[in-house]
Amino acid sequence: MSNIWTTIPLEDYERHMSHETVGQLDLLNRLTQKYYQLLKPKSILFAGVSGGNGLEYIDGSVTDEVVGIDINQEYLGETSKRYSKKIPGLRLLSIDILDRKGIMKANFIWAALVLEYTGVVPFFEFALNNVASRADLIISIQSNNGVQSVSATGVDSVKSLGEIFQLVEPTELTNTATKFEFDQLNFEENFLPNGKSIKTFHFRKKA
Repeated sequence: MSNIWTTIPLEDYERHMSHETVGQLDLLNRLTQKYYQLLKPKSILFAGVSGGNGLEYIDGSVTDEVVGIDINQEYLGETSKRYSKKIPGLRLLSIDILDRKGIMKANFIWAALVLEYTGVVPFFEFALNNVASRADLIISIQSNNGVQSVSATGVDSVKSLGEIFQLVEPTELTNTATKFEFDQLNFEENFLPNGKSIKTFHFRKKA
């Protein structure tokens, strides 16, 4: 059975995410820049890389290993076209997080609006298989604040995501992080034009 994500064209997804009433693409881009420049990781794993939003900030003199994973091969192909010349050695892998596969030992894992589709525990099981002994984990989740999960933007193909989207409770997230020996270092909440918000958590793996 195919995953719904494999049926949504990247153009549709990015058009939806950048719609003036949604504003998620721009916000997540700025958050990627902020935490990347703050942490300056030697190795980074983008979980759910989609079209590579935020990869433009990668500095080859700072980071020597960059891996992006996504379940949609089309997304990976477009990301390669956009960034393979800028980021030598960029690895893009078609992987389902639910397989919990170990592919690297990253100093930094970036996961924005991913856990709503994978579940919290499966994601942390995946993360645990892919972090170095000391590593930072940035997770962004959506809070609807009384607004429907998938906003109406005129992009029909993304409506099907509502069938598999599940909000993540912040307390479940932080409690699970603790169980997997990740300490919470920081938290921020950014509000979107449609009244929803993005809650971003900074965790660090205990050495």
